[in-house]
Amino acid sequence: MNELPHKGNSNGFLEGLIELFAGFEDYRSPYAPTIQPPEELLKDLVQNASFKSGLISATCSLPPGPLGILSILPELLMVYRIQGYLIMDIAALYGKEVQVTKELLLYCLFKHGGAQVFRKIIEESSFKILIRPTTVRVFQSVLEKLGIMISKSIIRKQFARWVPIGGAVVTGTFAYYDTKRVGKTAMELFSKEIHSDEIRDLLETQ
Repeated sequence: MNELPHKGNSNGFLEGLIELFAGFEDYRSPYAPTIQPPEELLKDLVQNASFKSGLISATCSLPPGPLGILSILPELLMVYRIQGYLIMDIAALYGKEVQVTKELLLYCLFKHGGAQVFRKIIEESSFKILIRPTTVRVFQSVLEKLGIMISKSIIRKQFARWVPIGGAVVTGTFAYYDTKRVGKTAMELFSKEIHSDEIRDLLETQ
């Protein structure tokens, strides 16, 4: 997974992407639902997670050149993990932690970068979220598209590694505001009703 995804190693990249989110299944948020989730607590959660993400990204970007490039994937792993825990905590405050699926998790993490990727599995309106049944083929297609998005992010980070100090500031700032957007998406999503479309057949014609 140290190389960018292409035809020769796309399977390995996708496997690594799936493993990235495996730990979220065992995470239990320390927060309990309230009748009205306190706005200040939600803001504090997002702010703290954003600060942590920015600090980790900036710190990992400090080593210049090849050494810094080796830190890109560990950096992504740590930032996505912080963002994933943030999503779970926000869901818990809204009393919807048990409704968090891999699809919703990915949606919160990457919607701001490519909402069109999720057209086939998630439909969002002003008041509700509709989750459609996902086959292995559809989910793999989503991961492939996300893989392309992430690979572009890796390329940008590679260039930043060659700019001492300045590159760290840029990547840290990007991670900070990226986590802010993830938190905003999660708050908007879990404040709505979440429904699963059980009418559709769970199997698609191969």
